[in-house]
Amino acid sequence: MAHAPELPITSYRFTLIAETPATLPAFPGPTLRGALGHTLRRLVCATRMPACAPCPFRFTCAYPLLFEPYAPPDHPEAHRYARLPTPFTLEIPLELPATWEGREPPPRSLAPGEPLVFGMTLLGRAREHMPYYVHAIMEMARAGLGSPRQRFRLARAEILTPNGALNLYEADTGFLRHPPAPPTRLAPRDLSTHRVAVRFTAPARLELRDDLVYPIEFHHLIRALLQRLRALDAGYGLLDGIELPSHLAEAAQAVRRVEDRTRWLDLRRYSTRQRTAMRIGGAVGTVIYESPEGFQPFALLLALGELLHIGKLTSMGFGRMEADPQ
Repeated sequence: MAHAPELPITSYRFTLIAETPATLPAFPGPTLRGALGHTLRRLVCATRMPACAPCPFRFTCAYPLLFEPYAPPDHPEAHRYARLPTPFTLEIPLELPATWEGREPPPRSLAPGEPLVFGMTLLGRAREHMPYYVHAIMEMARAGLGSPRQRFRLARAEILTPNGALNLYEADTGFLRHPPAPPTRLAPRDLSTHRVAVRFTAPARLELRDDLVYPIEFHHLIRALLQRLRALDAGYGLLDGIELPSHLAEAAQAVRRVEDRTRWLDLRRYSTRQRTAMRIGGAVGTVIYESPEGFQPFALLLALGELLHIGKLTSMGFGRMEADPQ
C-alpha cells in the first residue's frame, strides 16, 4: 500500500472509579451500552416524544445519531437504508478466571476505588457530539450500573492519538475539552506469512444469511467483515478512497483452520423494550489459519476488523479481534 489511508474514526478511553462495592458481569458491555443509551436520551431529548422515528430532530440529535441513526432524505443511500448501522463500538475488557471452563462466566467484583476502564470508537458525525457523550457517561456512573445500582464516578476521559492519550476531562479539574477529532491513519501490518492467529478478545457473534456461525472458518470471517464494512461505508463513507477487492471472499475459501482454541461464551442481558432477560453469546479465544499463498491480500480487511470489530452487537463491545502473523 502506497500510504496509510485516513478514516473518519476516533477512539476514546474512559476511566470510572467504583464509589461502592460493585458486582458486574464478567463482560459488562450490554450493561454499559444500556445505561449509556438510557442516560443520553434522558439528557438530550428536547421533545420528550416516546419514540425517535417521528421526531423532527431525529437527523441531528445526539441520541439517535449514536443509538438510532436514521438516513436523512438527501442521504445517497436513503433508498436502501431507513436506519444506518450504529456508528460506534465499545472496547470492553473481558476478565475470565484461569480455571473457568463453563459457558457462562462468573461476575466481576470491584472494591471501592477500583477502576473500570473501557473504550469507545466513533465514526463520522457522531464525533461532533462527544461533550454530550462524556456528560452522559458522567451521569450514568453517578446514577449507578447494574441492579441494584452501584455508583461510580468518571475520573478521566481521553482521546487516543498516535502520539498518546490526550485528556478531554479530569474529575480533579472538572474541565471538559473538545478539540477537533483526529482521523485514524490505518497502517496494516505485514501478513505475508503462511499462518495467522486471529484472537477474539470479546465474544464474536457472526451471523451470515441469518444463520449463527460457529466454529469460525476464515471465509466466514472475511464475509462477515465485508458485510459490516460495506454497510458502514454506505452509511458514513467509511471506505472513501479505499478499495476492497471483490475476490477476497472467494479467495478466503482456500484458507484452512488448523488450530482452534476458541470456546463459546454465553452471556445474559436484560432487554428494557422486551422486558425480559435474553441469552446472547459469541466465540472467544484464538484460531490459527493457514494459507500457502500468505495473508497479505487480507491485511487491510483484517486491520479494519481490529479497528471496527466484526459481526453482531458491536455497540455492546462484541466482535473485538486481533490478527497476528505466526
